[in-house]
Amino acid sequence: MAVTLKDIAELLGVSVNTVSRALKDKSDISEKTRLRVKEAASALGYRPNLNARSLVLKKTHTVGLAVTESDNPVRMEFCEKLRSFAARDGYGILTVSLDHAWSSDNFLAIEDLLARRVDGLILGATWGLIGEQPLGEQLKECRKIGIPAVLFGQAQTELADCVEIDLKESAIRLTRHLIERGYRKITFFESNPASLVLKGYRQAMEGAGLADGLRIVPAYSGRMDVAFAVMEKFLKKEKELPDAVIASNDLGAIGFLAALRKHHISVPQQCAVAGFDNIVFGQYTAPPLTTIGYDNGLFSETVWNMMIRRLRNEETGPAKRERILQTLIVRQST
Repeated sequence: MAVTLKDIAELLGVSVNTVSRALKDKSDISEKTRLRVKEAASALGYRPNLNARSLVLKKTHTVGLAVTESDNPVRMEFCEKLRSFAARDGYGILTVSLDHAWSSDNFLAIEDLLARRVDGLILGATWGLIGEQPLGEQLKECRKIGIPAVLFGQAQTELADCVEIDLKESAIRLTRHLIERGYRKITFFESNPASLVLKGYRQAMEGAGLADGLRIVPAYSGRMDVAFAVMEKFLKKEKELPDAVIASNDLGAIGFLAALRKHHISVPQQCAVAGFDNIVFGQYTAPPLTTIGYDNGLFSETVWNMMIRRLRNEETGPAKRERILQTLIVRQST
């Protein structure tokens, strides 16, 4: 059974109130008594009952975090940095994973966080008109019961604060980099025809007068193993190599590098490769990977600062929006 304040009090022959105040370092308890109580608590293996504390304070000091691609290195780094900022301010992070498709499982995962009485909610990646999606109803409920929410992605909403990641602009800059390097036939691998990165890619190619060199392969390339298989199939089918290929993220780009290497295709001499995210592994690939991504320290701090201002009631006005620009990292793969 769990050790209680009463157990410590009985052992020391003092009141439960004295034990409680000693463990909280109250000034009306002598240093000698505080030391005795803490030594007894440690010897007995006492742990404070956070559930009971939450009932009294009506706060759990936890924030729910729901993200896609939780096993992607860039997302893992974001989560850990966010966790450190939260800990600095006395909060814990409770994390669940989301599917890209935003199926009913996603909404159940968010409901689970709310059922655990989190004080705030951070959601990503979110896209489009949130008020017209089932997620909008959950955010309305959060607003009604006083739970602040921060979204990141390309959400269009007044129901929550949002950190905007401008993927279209990132794709424009990455594609223009390839064009400036002299690549003309540039193939983009992306399964979502409505993707913002495709819009940026198209804009950059057409703006440079390279519509003839524009090609989109409708294949998912967000995992190393899947991207490797996709590139293998592509190479067997195609008679002519493109000048450059772009994967939907760095994991996919690493898979492309492996497939090209297997087929003795030199990068970037015969075919350049680029991705998105700026994961740490990218600098150690052969050759090192050109990518575009955000500084996870800045990104996580921006998200957390929006949340903590709401939790402390330092920000009580309408939903805020901040924009994060990604950084182009040019390496030897292009």
